[in-house]
Amino acid sequence: MNNHLFVDPSLDPAALQEAEPAAVLKWALESLDRIAVATSFQASGLVILHHLRDLQPDLPVLFLDTGFHFEETLRFRDRIAEMWDLKVVTLRGEHGSADRQAEIYGAELYRRSPDTCCGINKVRPLQAALEEYDGWISGLRRDQSPLRAETPIIEAQLLPSGNEIMKIHPLARWNKSDVDSYIKEHDIPTHPLLEKGYTSIGCWPCTRAVRPGEDERAGRWDGLAKTECGIHSFGRLHGPQQSEAEQ
Repeated sequence: MNNHLFVDPSLDPAALQEAEPAAVLKWALESLDRIAVATSFQASGLVILHHLRDLQPDLPVLFLDTGFHFEETLRFRDRIAEMWDLKVVTLRGEHGSADRQAEIYGAELYRRSPDTCCGINKVRPLQAALEEYDGWISGLRRDQSPLRAETPIIEAQLLPSGNEIMKIHPLARWNKSDVDSYIKEHDIPTHPLLEKGYTSIGCWPCTRAVRPGEDERAGRWDGLAKTECGIHSFGRLHGPQQSEAEQ
């Protein structure tokens, strides 16, 4: 991989900023030799995966298996992977399991030091996997929180090794209504916990259903001064350093 990647100088940045997701994805697939999509199989990720069925159905789908997912998430992942014949690449932390992590760090690390837990099970495994790619596709949207309001369509992200990759957010301009409409129009199954009031679904110890009037991210790390896991904020060369979002 080259240490530094740059956007095609012939590309009209203004046109890309206003492009629909399919056009952004097409540009990314044509511009980058090695690219993957990362998702936890929530609504925005499903929209991206559905688009890719027409563009490049064999694209690697990175899934961070933290060891703390809801069983509903794992079953839903398997259902979609089989239905769409996805090439799922499962990523795990250095300890490999929640039990082994507890042996090393003690019980409930996710409560005592959630940043450490996210670093072990999400940030570092993703950083290591991304060394094999020139770019990756994420489901970030600007409407998800004020911290994500300036999310660009494309941005550079620096890996700890010094390699620079491109990060693509095809849905940055979309809002929740756009996603819901697409899901309904194409009759796409959705995560079963959405029907139980969960609007953003992460690991079970750090996720709750939202209450009436709360925003869709309110159920994540409730009661903690934490709003993101770190996979979207490391190595950002420009803009806010916190931008957690659904994958």
